[in-house]
Amino acid sequence: MEKVISVGLQRSNADAAAVQSSLDELERLVETAGGTVIETHIQKRDRPDPATFIGKGKTQELAERVERHHAQALVFDDELKPGQQQNLEEAIGAKIIDRTRLILDIFAQRARTREGIFQVELAQMQYLLPRITAKFGRFEQQTGGIGTRGPGERKLEVDKRRVRERIVHLKAQIEKIKRERGQQRAMRGFTPVPLVALAGYTNAGKSSLLNALMARAQGQGTSQERPVYADDKLFATLDPTTRRVRLPGGDTAGTHGRTVLFSDTVGFIRKLPTALIAAFRATLEEVSAADLLVHVIDASDPDWAAQEKAVLEILDELGQAGLSRITAFNKMDLLSPSQKSTFTTREGILISTRTGEGLTDLLKAVEHRLAAGWIEKDLELTHNEGSQLSEIYNTMEVLSKRTTARGISLRVRAHPTTLARFLNHDARQ
Repeated sequence: MEKVISVGLQRSNADAAAVQSSLDELERLVETAGGTVIETHIQKRDRPDPATFIGKGKTQELAERVERHHAQALVFDDELKPGQQQNLEEAIGAKIIDRTRLILDIFAQRARTREGIFQVELAQMQYLLPRITAKFGRFEQQTGGIGTRGPGERKLEVDKRRVRERIVHLKAQIEKIKRERGQQRAMRGFTPVPLVALAGYTNAGKSSLLNALMARAQGQGTSQERPVYADDKLFATLDPTTRRVRLPGGDTAGTHGRTVLFSDTVGFIRKLPTALIAAFRATLEEVSAADLLVHVIDASDPDWAAQEKAVLEILDELGQAGLSRITAFNKMDLLSPSQKSTFTTREGILISTRTGEGLTDLLKAVEHRLAAGWIEKDLELTHNEGSQLSEIYNTMEVLSKRTTARGISLRVRAHPTTLARFLNHDARQ
């Protein structure tokens, strides 16, 4: 594992505890990327130094620490400007990695789908473009001489042109995949059910929650869905995963409620690179297209309130701040009774994906929130469309049913999304 020294900047108006918490998170990011933090340094300054971010004296001190410990890299808890990064590399003689580059590296390790790989590379290229001089060093113009006079093209300019061309190509590929996904969905006929998106800070337990809901459904014999990958790591999952979940509905009568789709999304983090948010807008379509958002919070993390704020800020940046939302305080099994009591007065559902605590309450809250906007509608099915009855009973509340000369007449109550998707799909048949 690479030996790394982490560096943070504490401005005069910054909270020392918040700075330390961010550096603790940076250490976990380094471990996720395959390194180990051997030292942490906090530089106190009113503002970042324009040339080196941390100032000349601190730069010299870090150069000595790198040499003494044979460290391979310095990781900064903020995004560095290209000039600062280059000056630090020249002065210290080690790799200089900022928080943005580190997160991009982790995303590159985690991406599995073609779209995810393209999105990560796009963000990397956008990050790289203004830093090409720092990456490749100085390049001089071609020397003169017979047969070489003329404007020529420096290697630096060639590199920048190739990166720009690659960015254009990647954007085109991502847009093509997005269109293909929409066409495939239209061809196979998507299930006319509401979509519930799981969002939250990285490692809050979104994938574990989806797996817990799958295990609950399998125990009831209502699902054969495969579990999704989950691990105690930052950004353990990157590509979105969607599973069917049966709501409680009529469990007491021996039947089960309506089906909804739950979609796991990439975890958020403080100081999430803007370029990464832009590149992953397609992946985050699950949030944009959702009828309801379940915000999963790791209640056992002492810094959960700051993490909640970071998630809400990113949702606002994505234009989804007004989306109907339920808060799920996860990992309640890790709290003492006194700690747990602090959450009972808050608006949200207390859950544990490990013990199953609160999962039924969460699903009932989801059902209640979705049902609040349900509308009634008359549906007419011909005798040839009788096969759709099962889907209707699974996804809608059937208020009345009668047989007519033409087929079956139904009065249903359902979520607007369910009706719209069902009617649109029916019209294409």
